[in-house]
Amino acid sequence: MHSRHWQLHALAAALLFAAPAAAQTDSAVARTQRNLLAWTQRDGFRLVDSIADAEFAKDSLGSITIAVVNGRELVWSKSYGFMDRQRTQRATPAAVYRIASVTKQFTAIALMQLVDKKVVRLSDPVDQYVPEIRTVRGLVRPPSLVQLATMTSGLARDARDPVDRRRFQHSPIDHWMDSLFSALPVTEAVSEPGVAYRYSNVGYAILGAAISRAAKKPFVDYVRANIIRPLGMTSTDYVLSTAMQSRLTTGVDYDVLVKDSLNYDDAADSHRNGVGLGVAVGALYSTVGDLAKLVSLELGFGPDSVLSAAASATRDAVPLAADPTIVYGYGLGTQTNRWSDTTATGHSGNVSGYTSQIYYDRARGYGVIVLRSAGGGQADASRLAGRAFRKLVSLERGVRP
Repeated sequence: MHSRHWQLHALAAALLFAAPAAAQTDSAVARTQRNLLAWTQRDGFRLVDSIADAEFAKDSLGSITIAVVNGRELVWSKSYGFMDRQRTQRATPAAVYRIASVTKQFTAIALMQLVDKKVVRLSDPVDQYVPEIRTVRGLVRPPSLVQLATMTSGLARDARDPVDRRRFQHSPIDHWMDSLFSALPVTEAVSEPGVAYRYSNVGYAILGAAISRAAKKPFVDYVRANIIRPLGMTSTDYVLSTAMQSRLTTGVDYDVLVKDSLNYDDAADSHRNGVGLGVAVGALYSTVGDLAKLVSLELGFGPDSVLSAAASATRDAVPLAADPTIVYGYGLGTQTNRWSDTTATGHSGNVSGYTSQIYYDRARGYGVIVLRSAGGGQADASRLAGRAFRKLVSLERGVRP
């Protein structure tokens, strides 16, 4: 999906984010109360449980944890499968997963905080903060911060070392920017900035470096101090604490190269050796309980100290890079999907041994989180999150005034 080239459509943003007039005038409290009433009356959580159980049963790899967030509250969660390779410890909603590219939402929020404080402008060319980008091959002009954040930088998805493809994937967290700058000379500018959608992990790494330099603070320390701690996230970090380590799910990949074999080594290696230049891209660990606080923030329930109403409005005014059929778009650190008359925003994630998906709709006031300690196979975190979200929508639509 991410390899396709999509043009910018300002109209797509308006269509994807459009909300019914009634939903826009509802009070947030009344809206969430009505959601919960509808789901309770119509056995909504049992239905979501059935959907999740069926999805996990397709391959029973690793574990899946799913949660429903309604306004400020995590109202339901459940886990399926096992925490460990030996299948002796049942997964629980307190389980820790690597959340992969959902990390990009944190990076984008950090950018919007600096915009809100007038430390940077979205239109700033990134070489103002990261002059090292000028070493990228074929670069005609540096992308702006907003182009990096919306995947319209024109940069390739990843750096490609012709000798060692994993060269930039492992390094201690304190040296991630060194890995990034070493990768730039083997990174290609595929097109000019602002021309088309092209998913770029290395672009988000460059954005993270720009945030760090503009804030005059190490990137990891900035996110901890300005997002993770203010949201009250106690099981979210770029590095596993002892308490988090004890609840870490064992990541596993279904190996497509060797039929019916499982790969536990790549995920374990990333825990030991870090994710190289990918810190701002996909390094965070978290739980559904902590991510519920992120979803609540994105739904507009605050706190404003993390993402102000003004910053949120500025972000949402940025046009989506969208498919011409308007079924998928990338905003400023978020993905938006459309299924017929239903839309949801959030982000997916896929890294060695772990997949993830968040979907939410600010107008409706709720969202779904799915974390999976497996990659590949028959089950799918994004498909599960989408089906669960649409089921909840179908149940609450009948009680809208």
